[in-house]
Amino acid sequence: MDLLYLAYYLSVLTYFVGAALKGLPLPLASVKKVGQRLMVDGVFSAFMVFSYKALVFSISYFSSVIGADWRLLNEWYIAESASLMSLFVLLKTIGFLYSKVGLGFLASGLISPMVSLLVDVLVTITVFYLAVKAIYLTAKTMIAVGILLYSIPFRLTRPAGAVLISLPIVLTVGAPLLPNFVAMFSTFNPPDNFVQAQPAYIRLLDYLNQPIAYYVVNASDANGNQLYMYLSDSSGLVNATSMERWIPPGYQRLDFLMPGSKYSEEANVTSSGGVVNLTYRVPNIIKIDVNTLVYYNTDEAVVESVDRSNNTFTTLFNVLYSTKIYLVYESSSTLIVWLDNTTAQGYTVSFDWFNVGFKALVLSLHPGLHNLTIQVINVAASRPNVSEVYYFEKVAESGSTLSLAIGLVSIKFFTLLVLPVVYIFVLVTATLGLARILGGVEARISRLLVLGP
Repeated sequence: MDLLYLAYYLSVLTYFVGAALKGLPLPLASVKKVGQRLMVDGVFSAFMVFSYKALVFSISYFSSVIGADWRLLNEWYIAESASLMSLFVLLKTIGFLYSKVGLGFLASGLISPMVSLLVDVLVTITVFYLAVKAIYLTAKTMIAVGILLYSIPFRLTRPAGAVLISLPIVLTVGAPLLPNFVAMFSTFNPPDNFVQAQPAYIRLLDYLNQPIAYYVVNASDANGNQLYMYLSDSSGLVNATSMERWIPPGYQRLDFLMPGSKYSEEANVTSSGGVVNLTYRVPNIIKIDVNTLVYYNTDEAVVESVDRSNNTFTTLFNVLYSTKIYLVYESSSTLIVWLDNTTAQGYTVSFDWFNVGFKALVLSLHPGLHNLTIQVINVAASRPNVSEVYYFEKVAESGSTLSLAIGLVSIKFFTLLVLPVVYIFVLVTATLGLARILGGVEARISRLLVLGP
């Protein structure tokens, strides 16, 4: 490494300058003393250059001895950041709900300071994490630069060099132990059912595995209490990956609401640490287009074949028992329907679904094979007007949530701000202590190594 070559040449220069000063035929003890000190500095600087690999090795050696693991620090930072963000969203939701019921003064006087405190905590652990991560990734270069500064004659930058050598050694070894230090003083465990949630994708498919658009998923717990209610988009996806739309783990009954129909499933969501994918297939619905669906009873009619040609959709039903088939579409859509190659005869029912007008064409079929052909002239794709219920809002409605949130904020302040700051001071003190040993005012180690006791 070029820096080490330069540091070695500087140490040689320091030694020879010291030898020249010590050998001057001048009866000045101070000059000879300076020369002797420069010789000592030159020898010890060269020793530091040759000890570069040993210094780098010491990082991995001491890390393995005391069990320092950067993977654990990474996981701790990610988990604590997610916890802070969840608590942040919860507090904002509580403040929003209080504002809606006329308690805005409480939201601004109590919630806002706690949110600001959480931001300070998040900034503190983020700055610490990024700083030690940068030092960890550049440890070898920092040690080399430190040795270079350490070798400059007359100790002009020796203290700075000693600090640069000590900093990556102490922080790289000590920083991963921060989670252990925090755990020693953290004994508070929040309730298992408090603000535990995770991102999710929810999809609903028809009999042909086509995504059904604009359905509403309404979830409830084992006691029938509503957990959340979300609307899917036009592609049939409920994107619950934004934090306020996360879903809770555990048992939940999912009711999929569609115009004129409901399909229910049960789910036991497990905490996987990633995005949960919930995909369900409805066996008795065929999607013709957005907001255009065919419902039938699978016990009474079986789909034999399906054919789609441009805007014409043909289905062959094998009807086992007399049954009814329902074609549901928006009132403003225009469809032409044939049953067994003749204009379909049935009756129409109009209804509203989340402020969108729909019609249902009801067709009666007797046992046998029947061709149902639907030609779409124009189709409306109105988005239902659904007031979604976010899971975090339901959590915030709990009577003890605010007091528990205050307790959690206090705990987070202590464990993620006070304790890390204390630990940082410990690491800084250790760094300065090691730097003083390496480059102290009297350079005790270098003097002992070169001149002896």
